[in-house]
Amino acid sequence: MAVVSTDQTKGLTAVPLDDDTFELVMDCVHCGFCLPTCPTFALTGDETDSPRGRLYYIRLLAEGRVSASPRVLMHLDRCLDCRACETACPSGVQYGFLIERVRTLLARRGLGPDRQSRYLQFLIRYIFPYANRLELTVLPVRLVQRLGLSSFIGRLPLVGSLVAMVPPLPPLRLRSLPERFPARGNRRGRVGLLTGCVASVFYSSVNWATAQVLSAIGYEVIIPKRQGCCGSLLAHNGYERDAQSFARDLITVFEKVGPLDAVIVTAAGCGATMKRYDHFLADDPSLFRLAQSFAKKVCDLSEFLDRINDPIPFKPIPLKVSYHDPCHLAHGQQVREAPRRVLQRIPQLQYVELEEADWCCGSAGVYNILQKDMAEAILKRKIDNINRTGADIVVTANPGCLLQLKYGFQKYGVRARLLHLAEIVKEALDTTQ
Repeated sequence: MAVVSTDQTKGLTAVPLDDDTFELVMDCVHCGFCLPTCPTFALTGDETDSPRGRLYYIRLLAEGRVSASPRVLMHLDRCLDCRACETACPSGVQYGFLIERVRTLLARRGLGPDRQSRYLQFLIRYIFPYANRLELTVLPVRLVQRLGLSSFIGRLPLVGSLVAMVPPLPPLRLRSLPERFPARGNRRGRVGLLTGCVASVFYSSVNWATAQVLSAIGYEVIIPKRQGCCGSLLAHNGYERDAQSFARDLITVFEKVGPLDAVIVTAAGCGATMKRYDHFLADDPSLFRLAQSFAKKVCDLSEFLDRINDPIPFKPIPLKVSYHDPCHLAHGQQVREAPRRVLQRIPQLQYVELEEADWCCGSAGVYNILQKDMAEAILKRKIDNINRTGADIVVTANPGCLLQLKYGFQKYGVRARLLHLAEIVKEALDTTQ
């Protein structure tokens, strides 16, 4: 990648980084171990679509040697923020933090990933993080689905692609969960449950399954009614201040319910963000200690179930099952083996490993909306790998992955069932007693 000469940079506006952040950029030693793990580089073969190339652009922007031109922004926008490069990096480069930091600085100048559509900006900032607003927004989609018009509407520009990605919506009555599920049998403890914003509208069945499973194995489950978005979607797209505000509110809401052994999360991106609330709110002295305590309690459902040493009375599921790793669970939280171990505890379940299981499916928050062509190509690669497993059931652990894979299953005629980990565990566990 050519370095811009001094006379070419006159008049360019830098995207300044503080000294500590700039030092993190310089941790990259340009070894290239990240290249074969990057889905966008695998597609284009272009160095500027790789983590190494993007980090170099970030450095040049910080030094004022390039401007935030359409070309530079295009390559930064194409990043999935999947963090597979972090897993591969021998130098421990904090790439996820860096790309989100730069997106924050760019978004403040109106140059964030969603800059090309005011409509999408509005959805991302003012609709998606609010479950009730999102529910009102998708009411027409409910009507379209009920009337069987999804395939017709799906042919329309822009709105059609959005409608096509919406899975069959659960009944409205499932939106509301009790604020408390009592522990059954021998009481093990008391946990909180994050219901999520998008998840509570599109996949409320996952929240029900999670609460029922935890209750059935002896945990009292507390579900604060006033909980809101965790801020992860906003943070990924450069709206750091909005995300921090949501984080403060969520910590406060869960603090009011009393002592909890854990806060259970079923969305990988949410969990990855919540586990670093202490870094997220490091400049807020009034909440920093609470943020530290809260972050330590955050636990993905899979790792929580994996920690239970006592036998769980699972019923047999004599089917072939494969697992897709959500990026922010495998790479963001380093939780890989726990979901597999939970599945393999189910009697007669035949587990088959998915090739490139920890490669992104193309969802990546709202990437499948903002970068539709790239997301489609990434999804096709994932679907091809799924088809080769011959699995009867494909399991994942993230609502965004469920949305994207469901869309891919429909588009490419995949016959396997698609379930969240909570749902298959519920099927294998008698939650009625």
